[in-house]
Amino acid sequence: MTYSQARYMLTRLSIMGGLLWILMLISQINRQNVLQQIELLMLFGVSVIAPLGFRLTTVLPLTEKMPWVHILSIAFFLLSIPAVTAALYQPTGILAGILSLAWLAQTGGFALCGLWRFLNRRTLAINHLCVDAALIYAPISGVWLVAYCFGFPLLTFDPVLVLLTGVHFVYVTMGALIIAGMVGNLLEGSGVWPMYRAIAWVNVVSPALVAAGITTTQFTGRIALEALAVLIFASSFVLLSLLMGSRHLPDAPGVRMLILLSGGALLVTMALALAYSSGRFTGWWTLTIPQMVRWHGWLNAVGFTLCGLLAWNLLPQARATKFDMIPFSRLPWRWTIHSDFFERIDAVDTGTDSHPTGIVENWDMYRQPNFNPNEVTPEIQAFYEFTADHVLLVYPEWQPGFKGLARIYKRISKAIGQMNFPLEAESDETHITSQIVPLRDDRDGRTGVRGWIRTYTDTEETVYVAAYAIHTHSERKYMNIAFPLPGGNLTSILRLENMAETQGGVSLTSYGNAREDQGVYLVTAVGPVRLPINEIIDVYPQAKLYERFPSGFERGLIVAQHRMWLFGKHCLTLHYSISPAAK
Repeated sequence: MTYSQARYMLTRLSIMGGLLWILMLISQINRQNVLQQIELLMLFGVSVIAPLGFRLTTVLPLTEKMPWVHILSIAFFLLSIPAVTAALYQPTGILAGILSLAWLAQTGGFALCGLWRFLNRRTLAINHLCVDAALIYAPISGVWLVAYCFGFPLLTFDPVLVLLTGVHFVYVTMGALIIAGMVGNLLEGSGVWPMYRAIAWVNVVSPALVAAGITTTQFTGRIALEALAVLIFASSFVLLSLLMGSRHLPDAPGVRMLILLSGGALLVTMALALAYSSGRFTGWWTLTIPQMVRWHGWLNAVGFTLCGLLAWNLLPQARATKFDMIPFSRLPWRWTIHSDFFERIDAVDTGTDSHPTGIVENWDMYRQPNFNPNEVTPEIQAFYEFTADHVLLVYPEWQPGFKGLARIYKRISKAIGQMNFPLEAESDETHITSQIVPLRDDRDGRTGVRGWIRTYTDTEETVYVAAYAIHTHSERKYMNIAFPLPGGNLTSILRLENMAETQGGVSLTSYGNAREDQGVYLVTAVGPVRLPINEIIDVYPQAKLYERFPSGFERGLIVAQHRMWLFGKHCLTLHYSISPAAK
């Protein structure tokens, strides 16, 4: 199933759910009490709001196939919507409770989709995190609906409050938080983005605060924490409603009107929520639950949530929001790596007549608007195109506070045979020999892949084993490097830059903004995760003054400085001296 097919199916599901909801409404039109009104709100959220909201989470390129958790979640709507309709149509009890388990399973699928989205993201962008959090929060509504249908007084709540809590989390998760994320997609890069970012963080955290406040009130009788949580929650969404009326709205008149209606309804419903909570806290006035259901509940369901979701589903920009996809290596993992790794996994391409000597075929492959390979000195170009014909001398400089951890790390890296950094200079781990091998694209999953195996010349122990490739996205070309590890691989995506401070140098960096691919990722069968690790590799021509080498350390034609950061703290610099090998 492609994402285009998924959105089409979710559209049809929301229409089907709407028809079922209308049938339920007609069947109860002459006997509606407050509990039946709340049941209709719950069914509207499950059958109409949830498919429309979930449709906005399917935002990968239209030609990409969906992950299995998304496919199952979409298909399961065919069971969960009729099951919840049947559960709410009959009295609470065992049968209703069993039927309601379908919604708990549905929301569990949402949570898995939220985790998949979060783990496959390069950066912690708050507009995308709003959507992730919406899906991860979703099972809370499933738990409360199951409790209501079985007739179980969860947290000693009476049936009305049990069902109202379930309704609240349906509309917060599949409506409010997803709309908050869509607003962020619209405002990203605008002048109000810093304001949006602060509001959105509160949007994400406040539902948990409200849940904690309600629970505390129920067990202690003290309403202060609940009132404070509601104040934070409602205020953050009031501010969001003001941003929805900003001048950054899309030009399409119908969509603009829906967004304005949604924002206006949100302003009113949050004012009612504040009035209800403050009235309970102060005792100065009273809003009853039937009044809140009639005005807050339905205005929130139809005015804010339905209008908002319709607007963003009609908006092309929302459907085309980019979800981060990078071509990661699919090489199988082993418990140990070492220099024979590629042979052990049958990844070496023995069918090719040419034997590469560099990690790139031609330096000109990286030509792009922001990088001119002609400005790089011939010596540096020769190193990347004929890597195996060069000898490397390395001098480590561990930063204060990391030397003790480095000794522990050294034991592990040496045993695994991967990223086996030296601890000291002037040791038998100074001279490095390189070997370049062609790798099978069908085994790796990327194209034009080459393996670079580095070993210490004196001990023949493995330093690095890495699979190098290049990938392009939005006219930017990246060096895509996979380091095999037990359980998966560590992938470093580096952006190339001409060095301004030196003539002919090049800098490779993992730093960048959320719109670019660079970064350091842990890639496993579960998916890739962006790590709090960064690196910059600066490669200089010989003319660069390089005072960091210890006295007597041989200076090569090229010198390089490989700096690494962990959680933003500079932990290690590897200084390299690089020269052509003696013929």
